Amino acid sequence: MSMNLKDFDSGADTFAYVNKCFTDHETRNNANHNEEEPPAETATESTPLMHRFPVNEPVRSPLTTVIVSLLLIILIAGVIIGIYLLVLQNDSENVLPPVELPLQLVSRTQWDPSYQPQLMEKAYPYRLRAVTIVQTGTEQCQSTETCSKLLQDMIKSNTTANGDLPYNFMISSNGQTYEALGWRNVSPNSRTSSGLLLAFIGNFTEAPPSRLQLEEAKHFFATSVSQQYLHPSYRVTGDNTTNTPAKLAKSLTAFPQWRP
Repeated sequence: MSMNLKDFDSGADTFAYVNKCFTDHETRNNANHNEEEPPAETATESTPLMHRFPVNEPVRSPLTTVIVSLLLIILIAGVIIGIYLLVLQNDSENVLPPVELPLQLVSRTQWDPSYQPQLMEKAYPYRLRAVTIVQTGTEQCQSTETCSKLLQDMIKSNTTANGDLPYNFMISSNGQTYEALGWRNVSPNSRTSSGLLLAFIGNFTEAPPSRLQLEEAKHFFATSVSQQYLHPSYRVTGDNTTNTPAKLAKSLTAFPQWRP
């Protein structure tokens, strides 16, 4: 803009003109400065240092992801199985397994005061492989006292050459095992020289043996095997129908080693 100072009538007009020219000059300078320099990037309040110091995130391997996932699945499965087993244990009855009682053995010297132990008993050359079960054909007995008296009377009425009972062992109705010839002597009535003759005290033509007699027979077998008198692969057999009647033989079929 070109104007002469003489065009203005007074000093006030001159001052206003100069002031306007100065303002227009500053405005043009500021506009040119803004076009040449881009606005500076300022940090925001939410992320003050993100643009100044960028963070590099780690790259996760796919294999690591698979392994972590599998471990997590195994952990969860273990927890589920543990809870399931705990529920089963709580639901089941808290009953201890039955305790196996030892053999209720009454030695020969305990029930037969007149017995004289043999100085040299025969020894089997190997462990026995058979047990023959018969009945005594007598009345039954329910206590050590009554059984001892019954067995003593059986010896007195025995008409064999040696006057002794032909059994290795006898089992009473109350579940006691009475020693006769023992493990080391061969019974003259045994079906085999490599077997034991076990008698159930009583007559079982009309009724089977008692539960205690059968359980005591199991204990007798187990003790004979553990003491190495009886082979682990032993068999249980009967005699003829007179010595092993049908009621007795049927009860013996409960033994896995039974061989008719």
